[in-house]
Amino acid sequence: MWSGLESVGVILIIIAIGFFFTYKHVWPERTADGLSAIVVKLSAPCLAVTSITARFDRELLASSLLLLLLAALHLLAMFLIGKGAARALRLSGGRRAVFEVSFTFSNVIFIGLPINQIVFGEEGVPFLFAYYILSLATFWGFGAAKIAAAGSDPERAAPSLRKVFNPGFLGVLLGAGLVQAGLSLPPVLDTGLGYLAALTVPLSLLVIGANLTVFAGGVPRVAADEVMVMAGKFVISPLVMLALMRLLGVTGLPFRVFLLSSTMPCHMQTSIIAQHHGVEGAYASKLVGLSTLLSFITIPLAVALIHAI
Repeated sequence: MWSGLESVGVILIIIAIGFFFTYKHVWPERTADGLSAIVVKLSAPCLAVTSITARFDRELLASSLLLLLLAALHLLAMFLIGKGAARALRLSGGRRAVFEVSFTFSNVIFIGLPINQIVFGEEGVPFLFAYYILSLATFWGFGAAKIAAAGSDPERAAPSLRKVFNPGFLGVLLGAGLVQAGLSLPPVLDTGLGYLAALTVPLSLLVIGANLTVFAGGVPRVAADEVMVMAGKFVISPLVMLALMRLLGVTGLPFRVFLLSSTMPCHMQTSIIAQHHGVEGAYASKLVGLSTLLSFITIPLAVALIHAI
């Protein structure tokens, strides 16, 4: 459990570096914009390809259909609840788009993977990736497009297949296609993509830290919609997951892995996408930062409760 908390601590350290470098003007003014473009257009798609091809095979994909259905139902339920909450809170424009995406998608890989490995060992990793592959595909195929559509640039806001088939989603399709075809990447290409994929986490965290400089004078009052997102991440999401697993009869290790994965903080890439498209980047980063801080408390509580069930 302690090592899992250390993973969150590492994330906060890198966020703090991005905050410090921006606040002290150590790097050029628009560095965060450049870093976010690298993540969105290059490193995240590489991560999708390498993570899927490294951890899935055709048999595992076929045996994961029930878990993929579970993940789909959970994401759909969270989106519908988030959409209803956004309407009740009278949110609009970019803030509404970021709210709904933040409410729906969680950080099931960058925080969820190390914590699941520590709590359940390597045996839990395939089940985690069954959740991850569905979350990854829907985030890039739907969540990223939703935020892009809320941008102020008319060309970016116009509906298009390019928003759905963006680099991240194409990476998911390529990875799944290679697995289904029984093909593997040539070693040189696999290594090169792996190096680029490794940029995703640190660059994402640096951009989040850079965006959080808007709170250098102190964190402003937490608004009702921000409280609602926190409740969604740490209360509503695991309750929805628990109900769905009871309904579908999921038990054992998959039950524990999925339940723990449903308690993760906001998806990091939400703030990167928001930054890239000029849609409430500071708001998205605040949600990521607040939920990550709260995870110091919620993760050990979730682990204790799961072991008690």
